Amino acid sequence: RAPHGPIDKLDTSLTKELMDIKFWGAYHCAKHIVPKLRDGGACVFVSGVLNRRPGINCSPLACTNGALEGLTRSLALEFGPRIRVNCMSPGFCDTERFDHMDAERKKAMLENTADSLPLKRVGQPSDMGEAIYYLLTAPF
Repeated sequence: RAPHGPIDKLDTSLTKELMDIKFWGAYHCAKHIVPKLRDGGACVFVSGVLNRRPGINCSPLACTNGALEGLTRSLALEFGPRIRVNCMSPGFCDTERFDHMDAERKKAMLENTADSLPLKRVGQPSDMGEAIYYLLTAPF
């Protein structure tokens, strides 16, 4: 789970850990794996909406997603046109990150969130998988 809370109360090591996993993990994959892909290959990272629409107490995810999206834009220029580099920002999805919540509280949160979205539903892991598959296989 990503750290949440007022920045002056958060343990900085939790934000460093998030950066190590989400940003530096992607960076090292790009550095060591992407150059070995065949021509026409693709690389897809997964970011999140908090870079563009930050929330209160969400600065670790906002800055990590911002760094990842900046890396994506740079690598798209660096590796293109031989390799396509994209970053998917799936929006709100019901994943295991909410499994720690009380069942009724989780249900209410998902329903309230769905009601606030244009499609009136939250995403599912399968939605993200299909989008990633498309980005990996689309010829442009």
